[in-house]
Amino acid sequence: MKYLLLTVLLITTYAAVAQPPHMELEPYGFDAVSIAVPATPNEKLIDLSESWAAQYRRRKQGIDVTNVTETSMVITAFKKNAFYYSNKGETFYHKIRYEMMVEFAQSTYTVTFKVLDIYLDDDVLLEYKVPDYFTSEGVLKDGYNTLETSLEDTVNDIVNSHYNFIINYR
Repeated sequence: MKYLLLTVLLITTYAAVAQPPHMELEPYGFDAVSIAVPATPNEKLIDLSESWAAQYRRRKQGIDVTNVTETSMVITAFKKNAFYYSNKGETFYHKIRYEMMVEFAQSTYTVTFKVLDIYLDDDVLLEYKVPDYFTSEGVLKDGYNTLETSLEDTVNDIVNSHYNFIINYR
């Protein structure tokens, strides 16, 4: 029984430690994060990332893979209901167009996530960009308090989906 409990504890600990770092929203967007993976050739990581994008595209329309090199690629896509906030009792959901630049090294890769555009009602492009939701002191403006949590959840879901695909299929 002790060995079984120890084994479960070790597996759980490994799974918790092996997740990508949590990306946090800053007034300018998101900082790049480096993610450790078991040693894998860059070609394999690129192939897996392209496969992830193709699979993700089937579920969620609008993903493009561009600027593919031996060590990097750019994934551009849309995400419906990427974040929300409530103002005067009404909740507003926004779609984003994002860019995920992925740079590979054999045992790590770096993800740079940028929100390029923000849309209202799927097709109305807003002039607002992420920094416009913050004051000059770097604090979220009044009425946008759920924006940070909801956008961080969305971004981390996307980055974790990519990571889990690489780990599961490498």
